[in-house]
Amino acid sequence: MKKLLSLLLSAVLVFSMAACGTETKPEEKVEEEKPVTDEVPAKTDSEKGILMVSFGTSYNETREKTIEAIEKDVTAAYPDWSVRRAFTAQTIIDILKKRDNVEVDNVTGAMDRMLADGIKEVVVQPTHVMNGAEYDDMLEEVSAYIGKFDTIRVGTPLLTENEDFNSVISALFANIPEVSEKDTAIVFMGHGTHHFANATYSQLELMIHGAGYENVFVGTVEGFPSLEEVMADVAACGAKKVILYPLMVVAGDHATNDMAGDEEDSWKTAFTEAGYEVECRLQGLGENEGVRKVYLSHVENAIKAEPLKAVEEANVTAGEADPSNQALLVVSFGTSYNETRKETIEAIESDITAAYPDWEVRRAFTAQTVIDILKDRDKLEVDNVKQAMEKLIAEGYGTVVVQPTHVIPGLEYDDVVNEVASYKKYFKSLTVGQPILVGHEDYEAVVDAIAASVPEMAAQDTAVVLMGHGTHHIANSAYSELQNTFRAKGYEKTFVGTVEGYPTIDEVLAGLESSGVKKVVLYPFMIVAGDHASNDMAGSEEDSWKSILEKAGYEVEPRLQGLGQNKNVRALILKHLASTIENRGSAAAEPAEKSEVSFAFTGGSGKTTITCEELKSDNQAVIQFSSTKYTYVQIGETKYMNERQGENSTFTIPVNVNGVTEISAETVAMGEPRVIEYKLYLYTDGTDAAKEAGK
Repeated sequence: MKKLLSLLLSAVLVFSMAACGTETKPEEKVEEEKPVTDEVPAKTDSEKGILMVSFGTSYNETREKTIEAIEKDVTAAYPDWSVRRAFTAQTIIDILKKRDNVEVDNVTGAMDRMLADGIKEVVVQPTHVMNGAEYDDMLEEVSAYIGKFDTIRVGTPLLTENEDFNSVISALFANIPEVSEKDTAIVFMGHGTHHFANATYSQLELMIHGAGYENVFVGTVEGFPSLEEVMADVAACGAKKVILYPLMVVAGDHATNDMAGDEEDSWKTAFTEAGYEVECRLQGLGENEGVRKVYLSHVENAIKAEPLKAVEEANVTAGEADPSNQALLVVSFGTSYNETRKETIEAIESDITAAYPDWEVRRAFTAQTVIDILKDRDKLEVDNVKQAMEKLIAEGYGTVVVQPTHVIPGLEYDDVVNEVASYKKYFKSLTVGQPILVGHEDYEAVVDAIAASVPEMAAQDTAVVLMGHGTHHIANSAYSELQNTFRAKGYEKTFVGTVEGYPTIDEVLAGLESSGVKKVVLYPFMIVAGDHASNDMAGSEEDSWKSILEKAGYEVEPRLQGLGQNKNVRALILKHLASTIENRGSAAAEPAEKSEVSFAFTGGSGKTTITCEELKSDNQAVIQFSSTKYTYVQIGETKYMNERQGENSTFTIPVNVNGVTEISAETVAMGEPRVIEYKLYLYTDGTDAAKEAGK
């Protein structure tokens, strides 16, 4: 629930300005299907409501077997509650209304309806697989209703806790007898996302292998692991037959076309052309009774959880906020080990100071214990986030960017976002940057950075073990994606584990045993080589990793080198900071008034249209192609991946407001990938975009 609240609070840092104006465009042809006949009636005489939120699907048969099956289970389990439905995909809602005359609310519509019906206690339970962009968007919509109901509680997606992963694994393989056949590979195809939750797929695969199913692989259409990585793994396992399953709640458009279609770019075609016997099974996760029980358990947990709360704004004496007074607040967990602090945190701060000489660079630590030790022992004063923010306010800084040095977007990062959010009204612009590992390109950069500085990774008789901290937060999956990235890049003898999360030292030991090495070099996968590195990793106690590995018969050499000592890791932090500064948004006391937006585009053959769905206050636009086949949009050197499954390709990109934005967009509609150039015209100053596009 802490993650739910943090996402809610973080949303206040950037306000949405308005939905973008769009022109009427021709619609995609939609295949006719039989009408919906089996709806779940909503109980209307209760003051307690459960809102089941799904992405949705226009495939009626699979919806009945999946989404409606989940809703029926919840209705049966909670007869005193009014169980409602909402879809997040507006395109699907529109298709169902036009084609089948079926009304489905979006999240806002459903919340409004419950309010009008006198519901007082609300539980919102998503059927999303992971805590990704769809889930974040849902939380932001729900947060607008805090205070309008007595309570609002939000459940977690399918794969959140380690317990969820284990339950889903058990449910899946209870119904797949071929999993025990050595010549058969089971491949699950997920959607994939640009969101950090994409790491969920890697954790699921590693935990599947840990459960003994070595011939099972997980890939994604639009994330990591890709089809290429999956095919390499299938080839390595020696399988002759491949069974494909969708790793999605419903077996809809992606399962039917991207997985099981006859087009050149489908997974079925790729495996068939590679010489495998291929069988496709269009079974959504919602058809599995064991999976539905996991959702039921999440509803139960949500009912018992703490309700969502609004942001409590700080109340301090403010100076004159001048936008030209710019400050960078570098936030670290901190360490009481002075030498490693100088080599890591201070090195990062020095790089930032050199890169941004016109900005005031400040420091804050999140660990109050460390702050107190430094003050008592060394007479060294370090601010916590609250103190640092209030000093910036008092000194009249109007533009502030907060850059964390955290490795993953976990609990510590959430706490920073939450605390910073409470000061939003005091600044003209206030933005929080990203931690080190967010997109997959970050993982690849970190792997390359470590490989360049760890010579043992090239040795044949030595394994490299990286020890991370670990967390119960969903971002713990980052360690699994890092492990898979090392493997995908050919570093088969590099292993990642955690002190307090997954993978554990037990998984590391299993990997070492299969590698056949005799020597292990230990490195901390943390910004600083502090207490955990000195004691949990390199200590002489029985439960240190050094002692455990030595007891298992390995020659062990610990290296106390924090990630902050690696110049390439520091360069990645600077890259994130540069992106944050470039795209920073406004955090004024009140949202800007909604502006009328005029939008048009040029380019392409005319068969595909582009609409602007939303313009956000940080000059980020949500654009949508009328085709399902667009994979990415590129601006300069940066690629933005398709965000949503469904009938339209959707991207959130930075745009030139009151000007022209040139983009390149890749489509696979013609078999082979093809890049098409477009120009986007977007104006809020009264200019007619269509006229500008026609000049």
